Amino acid sequence: MTQLTYILYVLLSSTIVILVGNWCYKNGKVYILSYFPDDLNFGNGINKLLRIAYYLLNLGLAIWSLHSIREINNSVEVIIEISRRLSFILLIIAALHFINIYTVYLIHKHFKKD
Repeated sequence: MTQLTYILYVLLSSTIVILVGNWCYKNGKVYILSYFPDDLNFGNGINKLLRIAYYLLNLGLAIWSLHSIREINNSVEVIIEISRRLSFILLIIAALHFINIYTVYLIHKHFKKD
């Protein structure tokens, strides 16, 4: 059962991370480019950099957390363990989204002063 939990968790967490990352990249492009209308290359570069950092951090965290999965004996424990770990990944994604938006705001504020 533990191997099944590993497989399901990696598939679900990777799917969620990739889907949310693509969604944030596409929709965030308008937000970021509105901050840097005079330098579209800079805005696109920030957007791509945020996406790559997001993927690396979240996929790495999802895979790293596999080391602490406990022994699974039945299907109820599979669901509980996967739910616990996915909720942690979603919490991290939400926190990173907030941090990214605030960081872009600070970058814009810094460049606007100059």
